[in-house]
Amino acid sequence: MRQRKKHFIFSLLLLLLITLLIGCSRLGDKKKDGKEFDKFLDEIFRTEVQKDTLTLNYSLAQPENYGIIDPKVSLGHYSVNYLKDMLISSENYLARLEEYDYNSLSDSQKLTYDILKMDLGLETEKGDLILYNEILGPTTGIQAQLPVLLAEYTFYEKDDIETYLELLPKVQDYFDEIIEFEKEKSAAGLFMSDEVADSIIEQCEAFIADKENNYLIDVFNDKVKSYKGLTKAEIASYMETNEKAVTNYIIPAYENLIFALTQLKGTGTNDGGLCYYDHGKEFYEYLIKTNTGSSKSVPELKKMLDDNISGNMLKLTSLLMKDPTLTDTVMSITYPLTDPTEIIEYLKAEIKKDFPATPAVSCSIKYVHESLREHLSPAMYLIPPIDNYKDNVIYINNNPSYDLSQIFTTIAHEGYPGHLYQSVFFRDLEPAPIRSLLNFGGYVEGWATYVEYYSYYLAGFDKNVAEFLEASMSANMALYCRLDIGIHYEGWSLAETASYLKSFGINDTSTVKVLYQTMIEEPALYPQYGIGYLEILKLRETAEKALGDKFVLKDFHEFLLNLGPAQFDIIAGRLDTWIEGQK
Repeated sequence: MRQRKKHFIFSLLLLLLITLLIGCSRLGDKKKDGKEFDKFLDEIFRTEVQKDTLTLNYSLAQPENYGIIDPKVSLGHYSVNYLKDMLISSENYLARLEEYDYNSLSDSQKLTYDILKMDLGLETEKGDLILYNEILGPTTGIQAQLPVLLAEYTFYEKDDIETYLELLPKVQDYFDEIIEFEKEKSAAGLFMSDEVADSIIEQCEAFIADKENNYLIDVFNDKVKSYKGLTKAEIASYMETNEKAVTNYIIPAYENLIFALTQLKGTGTNDGGLCYYDHGKEFYEYLIKTNTGSSKSVPELKKMLDDNISGNMLKLTSLLMKDPTLTDTVMSITYPLTDPTEIIEYLKAEIKKDFPATPAVSCSIKYVHESLREHLSPAMYLIPPIDNYKDNVIYINNNPSYDLSQIFTTIAHEGYPGHLYQSVFFRDLEPAPIRSLLNFGGYVEGWATYVEYYSYYLAGFDKNVAEFLEASMSANMALYCRLDIGIHYEGWSLAETASYLKSFGINDTSTVKVLYQTMIEEPALYPQYGIGYLEILKLRETAEKALGDKFVLKDFHEFLLNLGPAQFDIIAGRLDTWIEGQK
């Protein structure tokens, strides 16, 4: 017994010694510094930016300058296994962040560190919710966006034309992966409702309706004809190759998707909000955090939205009491300009008082092809590569159902001082390239919504008219966001949605149904705009309250733009430091 006990004690002492040695070794490990951190960020960027060719083309004009040579031509993947691998990758990146000495980093490095840590941490929360993801959607789904993304694929060099032609056949394999993913969703009881499926099918059918004169054939032909340095034989060869690829791969890919969705119709188990799925509420909470960049709980966001609606309703009432003719005035207003190019030039000049200067850039106005008009938003801005941000494109959707006489505020949203202005400002700061790959819809769309409402004051309207329009649109946006939460988090039915809208005087049955279906189709879409906007307003109000007479709107805008897209908690933390500096 004594011998055994002695051996046991010896084992404990040995284990303790080993533990102490390991512990000392860890304590003695020197954490990596700022130079190593920059290398780590560049490594992540190079890895992630070339996972698919579209992302690479839209991110970099000259990939070789970033150490990317002969990247694989790919559209990427979309499968359960791929999404699981992405989760593991996020976990690995998160673990590697801990290797760096935070205190040794510069302020800009600390900002990137904080943004990455929060973003990766949220991404790893998805866990078992992979099948709740959805890449298809009537407006923002890949099948709706892909034609424009391919049409705007930039040919910087001749090799880019050949890469593009090599990419087109891969659309079919990519769509096949999506189809398999949708089948797995169906087997798990998570497939979309028939109404949503019908809307996507209709969109796909419209795009491939005219097979011989498909949008991607016409656009490509125009691009290669205008590309300098090509011989007539090369142009003819490229045009023929492209037409065959569109005919033999892209159109069949859409046909296969149409067929698959048609076959899967009827397998959906839920025509209502996400909360009716087993983990739907949990997934909606994740979506809200991801899409808005706000860390507030859904109940907190509900209160924020309700307060905004009631506050703006009171403001509208107050304005009408002062001037009962305001409603008629607002209904009959005309904007100073309706030509997009003229509006851009006008806004460039008008924003100088309250917004910092940006470098001179070009902006091409293009119009959505008729085969895509029905299902795309009124306008869109295509974010340029980080090394070629001076060439910009805004698409206008001249769908007859959109009132282009009101395009003034749309251009403010997409152009100046909206997406184009914010994007150019940030890229001109030359931030860490990885930040261009991170998506913060709350900041980006919140900013564009914020300045869209600001543009009422630039249009030359009377101050009361501008305030009325701002309060009205702000309340409307909050109302849409509140519907989104009501339907997907609280489980509102169509009847309950109608009852809620009726309290605001919205009684038209068709309007109610459209709003309900819009929220069902793409959960947490409107909150990017509405909640992002309210978070920016909250930051501004905090600064105004703290600084009083020392608050300068232009300086606040510069602070927000200098930080760039990020989560609002991170921005709020740095706002306190900025306020102290202003004092």
